Amino acid sequence: MFERLNKLYKSDKLPWLIIGFGIVLRLVQYLYNHSLFIDEARDTVVGILGRSYADLFTSPLDIHKPTPPLGFFVIEKLAVQFLGDSEYVLRLFPILTSIISIFLFYFFAKQYIKPKAVPIALILFATLEPLIYYSSEVRPYMNDIAIVLIIYLAARYVELNKLTLSRLAFFAVIGSVVIWFSSSSVFILAGVGSTLALYSLIRKEWTRIIRLSLVYSFWVLSLVVCYFVYLHNLTNDEYALNFWRGENGFMPFPPLSFSDIKWFMTTFFNIFQETAGFFLPGIAAFTFIVGCFKTYLEKKEKFFILISPVLFALLASGFYLYPVRHRTLFFMIPSLLLLIAEGVEDIRDKTAQSAPIIGIVLIGLLLFHPLFSAIHHTVKPITKEEIKPVLNYIKKQWQDGDVLYVHYHAHPAFEYYKKKYGFADKDYIVGVYAGDKNDIWAFSVDYLKVYTDDLDKLRGKRRVWILFTATPMLHKGINEEVFFIYYLNTIGKQLDSFKSVEAGAYLYNLSVEALSSSSPRNRDATRTLHWHF
Repeated sequence: MFERLNKLYKSDKLPWLIIGFGIVLRLVQYLYNHSLFIDEARDTVVGILGRSYADLFTSPLDIHKPTPPLGFFVIEKLAVQFLGDSEYVLRLFPILTSIISIFLFYFFAKQYIKPKAVPIALILFATLEPLIYYSSEVRPYMNDIAIVLIIYLAARYVELNKLTLSRLAFFAVIGSVVIWFSSSSVFILAGVGSTLALYSLIRKEWTRIIRLSLVYSFWVLSLVVCYFVYLHNLTNDEYALNFWRGENGFMPFPPLSFSDIKWFMTTFFNIFQETAGFFLPGIAAFTFIVGCFKTYLEKKEKFFILISPVLFALLASGFYLYPVRHRTLFFMIPSLLLLIAEGVEDIRDKTAQSAPIIGIVLIGLLLFHPLFSAIHHTVKPITKEEIKPVLNYIKKQWQDGDVLYVHYHAHPAFEYYKKKYGFADKDYIVGVYAGDKNDIWAFSVDYLKVYTDDLDKLRGKRRVWILFTATPMLHKGINEEVFFIYYLNTIGKQLDSFKSVEAGAYLYNLSVEALSSSSPRNRDATRTLHWHF
């Protein structure tokens, strides 16, 4: 059995089998067509459907600022214009870039790590849950991955060849264009560019340095233009700044206390668990460290090309320019996986004669959960906030005179789906948002009174549906959905309920007490979209 596995491992067919498996996993997730969750919905409703091409270069002033790069919005807008606004169309660009990324990653791995380590890295790239899920989300994360891989492959091409005029132009164009399609590309370009320049300086290749400087000047010019055309609209966002502060997303700079040092340790392990999705982050972190030492000792220039972008991201984080938490470090996954695979292969190689079981167990521990999870999700795809089954249930049970109260957190997704499920403007009311629009972490008991006052305006209605999706947990441990249901049970009687994944609806009879005349609800008034939470 081990001989067959070893033969398969060395086979030229194995990488293509892994690539095919990875494509199938992504297509299954895409075809499942899960509901838009809040971030997708608000960027779709406001960033894509709610703006013209000219408006894409500006940012709305009265609502949450859509954050994906301009190039992503333009492609999404084109897709919607020519193919319609279905979820399949909105997710077409992410699924295509995800599939392309698998091929790019294979070529990337062959260029940067040992041949025996390539299958390990490729299996991880094909099966890790975040890489599968984001392939079918209307967000630019897989776009970032594809661009990262393009930059690395272009850098390797330039590194191995003489810098002719055509190659200079190629490298300059690649860097100048990707800035418009990926915010994180700035860190990759900075890391790759500085490493190539540094090693050219060490080798005293003065002509090469001058030519690289010309390329970099085009990159900088493109970034400056992008900033004044688009990025400046996203600055000075107090909500985003306070959110990431609350998430400890900014590097303490300079680190002066034990808690500051602890931040680095926590962030390091979070990359493996939260960002990359490893079930055993300790083993992934250990093999990553081994891979770093091995690569540094044998291929220093490759090591710095792979690792330097995160140093620039950390530097930007220290100046509160870029948060480093969760998916904001998603662009580092390709480098992460290469160094993990290199570490695994180094351990396996050193223990192959004395204790081969060590390498087998290590590979098994690292790959078992991604493989098992991936196979499981072919039967049960990944979901987040499944509002569609809830809306379908409400519509089937709908009676004349019913009113739908949409919790503010469900508003973005409801705004996208309301026409698809036949809800007219007269059928629903959008709930009030009681928090601080600039600080998600703020909490006051007075907020709860704002909610109860809003619900009191529904008194007298015989059938009121209350719609929720993934309600946020306020400070003091108060979940808004739990609080709403508690209060509704004191002023009325629950008639029905329906729950889905992180979404649900409750039907109440609130006619027990007459609607207060002191706080009439203006049914004709419209409420602006609530994006600050």
